[in-house]
Amino acid sequence: MAENNAFVVIGAGLIGICTALELTHRGCKVTLIDSGKPGRGASFGNAGFIASELVDPLSTPDTIRKAMPMLVNPHGALSIPLRNLHRSLPWMVRFAFSARSQAVARGRDALAQLLTTAVPAWQALLDRERLSNHLHRSHYMRVWERAQGKAAALAERNFYNDWGIEAQFAEREQVSALEPALDGQISHAVLLPNAHRLSDPYQVSQLLFKRFQERGGQFLQGHVESLRPNEHGVQLAVSGSKQLFDKAIICTGAHSSELLRSLNVTVPLMAERGYHLNLPSVKNLITGPICSAERNVFISPLQDGLRIVGFSELGGVTLPENPARYETLKHHLGALLPQTKPHLEQASRWMGMRPTLPDSLPVIDSLPHAPCIGFAFGHQHAGITLAATTSQLIADRMTKGVDAMNMTPFRINRF
Repeated sequence: MAENNAFVVIGAGLIGICTALELTHRGCKVTLIDSGKPGRGASFGNAGFIASELVDPLSTPDTIRKAMPMLVNPHGALSIPLRNLHRSLPWMVRFAFSARSQAVARGRDALAQLLTTAVPAWQALLDRERLSNHLHRSHYMRVWERAQGKAAALAERNFYNDWGIEAQFAEREQVSALEPALDGQISHAVLLPNAHRLSDPYQVSQLLFKRFQERGGQFLQGHVESLRPNEHGVQLAVSGSKQLFDKAIICTGAHSSELLRSLNVTVPLMAERGYHLNLPSVKNLITGPICSAERNVFISPLQDGLRIVGFSELGGVTLPENPARYETLKHHLGALLPQTKPHLEQASRWMGMRPTLPDSLPVIDSLPHAPCIGFAFGHQHAGITLAATTSQLIADRMTKGVDAMNMTPFRINRF
């Protein structure tokens, strides 16, 4: 028999760590399992930005229209490796289907519901753990290098304001005043003056993991091969051994499909791979995150240096990284911030896998016929943004059987 109120959280990315920690605060006995080290998944390479403005789903008519130019551009932000084409083609059909106007409208409503809670949830979590100094208020800018993009910037500003997100149009002079390093590079920007970012996503994950252990949480490094509900709880096969828990929550990101198959559950999950360069010797060059609207790269100042993140590569979980992606990141960073050119060859490299579903909505749910199994995965580009919120929502579902908001858009069987 499993211990009373014994939980297992499978997956020690930031969502899994936050979920495990939240459960300990609710009096649960929690084991966190991962085949790797805590915080070393997609969370490790994130730019640390709390992207509460990401109301638009990834799949929109505008995205579909821009896809081909990005694919044919050698420095474009989209890539579909031929060796994963057999898996990515069916997913892309679903992705295109999600760009219908009604689906986009539903997606925006659902994302906005989650995103409005993102910053307050992070503030509450870090305050509780006495780590509030790791959340920084900051401006954020979407920048355009060419004046032809002014109409797009004004439309974007209006879109944000329509959703209650404070946004301003900034001319060249205001951009240069806020970020002198961009002087002469940028025509205009959309400025979000009330943004937030983490000091360093990996460091925060390690500090929260430490809090989890201090509260009695246990970490087990091992590969979960399968899980299934039975009359006593949930039985896991972990690296060849069997273990029993009262309840289980799957937080395994892009690798969730394997475990779902053991439950006879199928979802169209894509490992949408992203790349980053980190320049540890470049600090204090910019003061807030910057996203290039034309280059589709994101640059963020972190505690351990300057980081550039980019690419949507539909590469799945098995292909090796593509070294050409790092050269493209160097190309874009050197063009936007020429001051970084002497440091580019010393940059550290990383590739990770975002768990992306065609409608851009995560799965935050429990198994309909076996509510002792929960799910929290599929957060695409908003994993760090929604980690604190997700941990509260899935803990509510799994400990109380109640939801703090309408969770219908995030159900496991919506596909």
